[in-house]
Amino acid sequence: MRPMRPYWILVAVALAAMLTLPVAVLVFVSAPISSQETRAPRVVLSVASDKESYLPGEAVFIAIRVANEGNSVAMLSFSSTCQASYSVLATDGSLIFDYRGKVFCGPMLTNLTLRPGDARVFGFAWTQITDSGLPAIPFRSYRIHGVLLSTNPSPAPSAETTIFVSGETSRPSLAFTARTDRATYLPGESANVTVILTNIGLDTIVMHFGQPCYVQFLVLDEARHAVYNSSKWWGCVQLLTDEILAPGQSRSETFLWNLRTDAGSPLALGSQYEVVPSFLWAYMDPYQRYVSRTDVATFTVAAFTG
Repeated sequence: MRPMRPYWILVAVALAAMLTLPVAVLVFVSAPISSQETRAPRVVLSVASDKESYLPGEAVFIAIRVANEGNSVAMLSFSSTCQASYSVLATDGSLIFDYRGKVFCGPMLTNLTLRPGDARVFGFAWTQITDSGLPAIPFRSYRIHGVLLSTNPSPAPSAETTIFVSGETSRPSLAFTARTDRATYLPGESANVTVILTNIGLDTIVMHFGQPCYVQFLVLDEARHAVYNSSKWWGCVQLLTDEILAPGQSRSETFLWNLRTDAGSPLALGSQYEVVPSFLWAYMDPYQRYVSRTDVATFTVAAFTG
């Protein structure tokens, strides 16, 4: 039999080469995985009105909603007692009404905490009266701009919505009439002045007052200066009063006046005066805009004839 030594020598050499020569090794390493998603609050403001279109003089109910749409708690900070406000703008951006100019916001540090998904709603009502005291012009669109009055977040978030004021339809219509019991008075006499409020519209009107005395009259001299205001001299109990006037129905109030000015001086002799009826100043905003006709009264204080 032939010897096998050379074969085993070759096998040993091959094994040694495999163990000592470089060998490529494929290693799979997993990419690092983020341990947690970034957490932060996200404060979002939105503005909505109860309708898209309104009749002239109809109240516009506004909701300003602030929500935390993030995944962490939002801490909102404020420097006054007012946390939200709104303004009304024309389509060209000009200011029509600013709510902040009509309320007092006392200085006070306040906070509002919103957890993820929480929301807070602030409600307002605009009576369609402009900053100048006149009704908003019909057949126009208006922008309702809401803002959060926060110091944090800063700048404060804001949002807008748009409404439309349509033309007049069956809005209430009232008439004021002033009457004096005489056209001429002698010095030292008193006058009975009657103020009449009449519903000259087509629908029944319901008015709400904080007292049963809700009308007044002004007296103007020949230069159109107010010399007397009845509301300064007539006291009235504070009692919630509802006044309902059907079409054609009237209410009247008679005042006894000593023909003296607010300063206590007698009226000038030989002069003519004009009596102008209206609502009390406190009720000018909600109801004076419904007055479509005002009939004044005139009288004269006779001069001494000797």
